[in-house]
Formats: sequence, C-alpha cells, structure tokens
Amino acid sequence: MVDQKIENETLESSHSVENALAMLWEKAREASYLISTLRDEKKKLQSKIEEVEEELMHAKNELQTKQSQLDQVQKELSNGSAHSSIALAGDEKKVVQQKIRSVISKLEQYLSS
Repeated sequence: MVDQKIENETLESSHSVENALAMLWEKAREASYLISTLRDEKKKLQSKIEEVEEELMHAKNELQTKQSQLDQVQKELSNGSAHSSIALAGDEKKVVQQKIRSVISKLEQYLSS
C-alpha cells in the first residue's frame, strides 16, 4: 500500500514536472516567434526611416534650389534687368510672387512635418 502510494506520488510528480516543462517550452516558442516578428518589423521600420530621410534630403535640396532661383529672380526684378526678358504688369507680378511664396511655404511645411 505504501509502495503504491509512493509510486502514485512519483507519477503525479513526474507528470507535473512534464506539464511544467511543456508549458515552459511553449512559452519559449511563443517568445521566440514574437522576437523574430519584432526583428522583422524593426528592419522594415528602419528601411522606411531611411527612405523618408532620403526624400527629406531631396526636398531640402529642391527647396534650396527653388529659393536660390527665387532670390535670383527677385534680384533681377529689383535691378530692372528682367524687364527685357519678363514683361509683367504690376498685378501679374504680384500674382507670380504670391504663387512663388505659396510654393515655398508649402515646401517649408512639408519639411517641418
């Protein structure tokens, strides 16, 4: 009777250890899968960051180019040398200047986002 009781306790104990190990193994597998998923997601996000940074650099360069062109046109207009190549009425000149300012403003907003 005592031997049978000890055998039952030993079997229960070993089943309990097996169950605990099985649960531990399952949790380790789940953690491994989660880690792998997070690493993949991190790689994708890093790639997207690089892409966005490249677009930002391109937009900044474009803005600098547009700003330098605008500065040149304004300089020519203020010197009066552009009158021979660009003949705009006062209202047209204001409209063009406003459009250029609007484009610059939109680019600056895009870059600051």
